[in-house]
Amino acid sequence: MSLELANSFLAVAPAVVLFGIACIYLLIGMFQDNSSPAGIKSVSGWGVVSTCLLAVVWIGAVWFSLQPAGLVTKLFQSDAVALHGTHLTLLAGVLISAFSITHTPRRYAYEFHASLLFLLAGSIFLAAAADLTTLYLAIEMVSLPTTLLLSISRRDNPGREATLKYFALSAFASAVFLMGASYLFGLSGTTSLSGIATALATNDTTLAKVAMALVLGGLAFRVTAVPFHFYAPDVFTGSSLPVAAMIATVPKIAGFLAIIRLLGGVQLNSGLVESAGVLLLFLALGTMTAGNFMALAQTKWRRLLAYSSVAHSGYLLIGVAAALYRGGETTYVLSYLSAYTVMTLGVFAALATLTTNGDSDPSLADLEGLYQRAPALCIALTICLLSLIGVPLTAGFWAKFGIFQDAIRTARTELVVSAVIMALNAAIGAMYYLSLLLRLYRAPHSNAAPAPAPKFNPAFALTVVCAAITVLWFVLPNWM
Repeated sequence: MSLELANSFLAVAPAVVLFGIACIYLLIGMFQDNSSPAGIKSVSGWGVVSTCLLAVVWIGAVWFSLQPAGLVTKLFQSDAVALHGTHLTLLAGVLISAFSITHTPRRYAYEFHASLLFLLAGSIFLAAAADLTTLYLAIEMVSLPTTLLLSISRRDNPGREATLKYFALSAFASAVFLMGASYLFGLSGTTSLSGIATALATNDTTLAKVAMALVLGGLAFRVTAVPFHFYAPDVFTGSSLPVAAMIATVPKIAGFLAIIRLLGGVQLNSGLVESAGVLLLFLALGTMTAGNFMALAQTKWRRLLAYSSVAHSGYLLIGVAAALYRGGETTYVLSYLSAYTVMTLGVFAALATLTTNGDSDPSLADLEGLYQRAPALCIALTICLLSLIGVPLTAGFWAKFGIFQDAIRTARTELVVSAVIMALNAAIGAMYYLSLLLRLYRAPHSNAAPAPAPKFNPAFALTVVCAAITVLWFVLPNWM
């Protein structure tokens, strides 16, 4: 029993380390007065320390191979999905933590960074989950810190509204997931994810379809899939920029990792096509179409990025469905998640550089003439936006092309049609992204007051880093 427990912790060693650091943060914070001048001056220090510690944990996970491939226990397993999910979560954590150096809530510094570490640990636990119980607990370990981050990032009415909506809908999604999980246990007689997948593949009854619909519905909230996406615009608008960037990326990573785990892990179980395949395709088509058409009508940056995030979830669901139909690996889905995370964080970091108040919601017109004010920032933001479109020379091109190719390769009519609809949606998405790009290089109106040039700060540097990574990943796509 002790060896089994030790192996379980070994499979998720980075998450255990982050969990321990977060607990230490809370202990230290208990003795710090954040309202004092000394406490206020240390706010940015929390961000610097968290960034450095996350970088060290990430390097350690790579260098010392803290997750040996092939390690399987009752609670956790270490395989390609776990390794990719761990590294992607830590990369997102480093970028978000660096983003928050100058945008941490002044009176809640240690709570903010402790919650961020708990959330990242939950995503790593989820990436390696081998059992239904650990999968659910990891999901809640992502949801609860997210709610806390929302509540402390903004204390005004939009912040309270965002917190309440996210908490209420998250609780509803958890209830739906647990209902489906109880049916899965009843049908299979086990909580092992591999055992459940095997049992459903040979026992595809109506109850199995209902169970799969319930658990996927519960997870659809995590990835902002239609019709569980309504909270996204209000939550993006009612939170600070670092928290909005975090919500756009980490919960989505966790949600798709949960879906992959539920459907078989490294090699998705093609026997689950009848119970999950059609539902995934309906979710994908509705999500990408609704997200893109709603984004076309937006005049505010945050709401546009919220609906853009919804649309990208639709593309990712196409990738999951394609992998499920052919019973293959989810390499293209994980690569798309990596590219999406970096380019989205780059856009949010650029917005943070351009706004003096991290709680503000700039309109699209506010970015007119950015190239004249800050050419380097404008070029970096342009690269991130082009990557969101999927233009060659950026990581977004390989991400979209990989999923499109995978869907076509299955040679199944429903997936080929879905791939064509995905291409049409990508063209619609390009319309509002290109409109943004035109604004960046358009000269501002002569009667408009000249906007100040943004100063170089951690958010500025993060935009440049994210743009560089997207170009590097185009050259070396295997690093995604």
